[in-house]
Amino acid sequence: MNFNFRSLRSGNYDSLLFAIVGFLIIQGMCQLGGIGFSPDSVVYASTATNFHDHGQLHDFSGTPVMDFPLGYPILLCGVMFVTGKTVLAFGAVWNGLLFAALIWWSGWLMDRFRGGSRVYKWAILACILISPCLQEIYSMIWSETVYLLLSLFFFIACHWYFRTHSMPALVTMAAIAAVACEVRYAGVSLIALGGLLMLCDRDLKWGSKKIGHGLLFAAVSVSLLVLNVWRNHHVTGTLTGYREKGLTSFGENLHDFGSVLCDWLPFFGEQYGAATYIAILFVGLIGGIFVYRLLRRNDFFSYDTIALGYFIVYGGFILLTATVSRFQELDSRLLSPLFLPWLWGSTVWIPGVLRRSPFRWKLAGGVVTVAALGCFLKGEYKDWRFAWDGSHYAGIPGYTESQWQKSETMAYIRAHADSLRAAGPLYSNATEGIWLLAGGLRAELIAHKDIPEDIRDMMKDKHFTVIWFADADNSDLISIDYIRHVKQLAGELTFKDGVIYSFTTEYLASCYYSP
Repeated sequence: MNFNFRSLRSGNYDSLLFAIVGFLIIQGMCQLGGIGFSPDSVVYASTATNFHDHGQLHDFSGTPVMDFPLGYPILLCGVMFVTGKTVLAFGAVWNGLLFAALIWWSGWLMDRFRGGSRVYKWAILACILISPCLQEIYSMIWSETVYLLLSLFFFIACHWYFRTHSMPALVTMAAIAAVACEVRYAGVSLIALGGLLMLCDRDLKWGSKKIGHGLLFAAVSVSLLVLNVWRNHHVTGTLTGYREKGLTSFGENLHDFGSVLCDWLPFFGEQYGAATYIAILFVGLIGGIFVYRLLRRNDFFSYDTIALGYFIVYGGFILLTATVSRFQELDSRLLSPLFLPWLWGSTVWIPGVLRRSPFRWKLAGGVVTVAALGCFLKGEYKDWRFAWDGSHYAGIPGYTESQWQKSETMAYIRAHADSLRAAGPLYSNATEGIWLLAGGLRAELIAHKDIPEDIRDMMKDKHFTVIWFADADNSDLISIDYIRHVKQLAGELTFKDGVIYSFTTEYLASCYYSP
């Protein structure tokens, strides 16, 4: 069985309408201040700019990028070469096109689901279109915008390979996984999914074929990641940046995982008391469907079954990683690669069950399904409307939001950038924002309170300036009170949204005061 590339162009015109609306929604959300920029966005954009202008894969601070793989900044740099515009200038159109592509390919996949229907497809496309999770992703300069699309391409390549076991299909599947790993380190979950499905494939006989195909898949899929990790070790001495030991238990992470699912289900109204049970429910439901199909061996390598497998693999990966390594609290962004598999895994079985049911049960089930869908869409619309109104009032949350654009502290920094540079080293809790909004002015991040080396390096300077923004408060950094006990306060400028401190002269009290 050969892959039919003509099928990529066949039908799916209904998805095109949803895709166009999705593109327009992103343009509307970005109308006031432009595409959203978080601290991570600034790292991506500054790396792309440095690579475009100087051929260096360095971020705004002038240091090599290591916490993130290089694929996404390099892709942004490529768009800069093609358009001749900055990331801030083309970001809204670029993300709108990516969101439209995600919607179109989702529709293409659903046309090929087991037991799917046109009505089911339209209902799910509507859920995707106004999903607060996806609209948050596609209104920001984040690598997830590309990664989510790559995951769909991987599902398609998997289906092709496990139907044909052909070498072109295997190499395509591995190449997509390799690119995904270069966009997000979490791309290793796609490699794990490919390996899991190979183990489940009874038609791929043990011996030279299964082992040989497995080794080739592994070699190709990790190739770019290995090069990236080797480069990181060469220039920084770390593999993927400085990672700290995890502080949250598996149970806490499972609760946070369930809290995100509660947010995706607009029935809970930010009530998270049952979050752990919600997580267990969906993991059990989707995992159970996957295992059932594996045991039945009835069209196991369908598109929807592959997506179910990814929910299991990525969910396990993110829970384990968040437990053994220090992470931010699990949120909708970190779990966004699960949104489509979760949505499909929770609903794809419904059309088939309704078709096989007796008429009276079919009628009752249809009424319940329509009611649940209506509640879900109503809740999504409410959240979407809140985000839409907020973006038109103040802009996308982040450094392009009006509170940052109109910041008194930032206005002073722009006007006095030269004198601030001349005063000595600059430290801040919003270094990315200063670079973005103050003409490329560089500041160092205030020392992390759990890294003594960083604290010593910061305190060894005889004179330095600290720029503290109220909207960027970070409890992981040493506090201003700590610095006051270690250094003498020489000057202080207070604004509505921040304070600029000048420090000098080290105190002996620093030996006895804990951050």
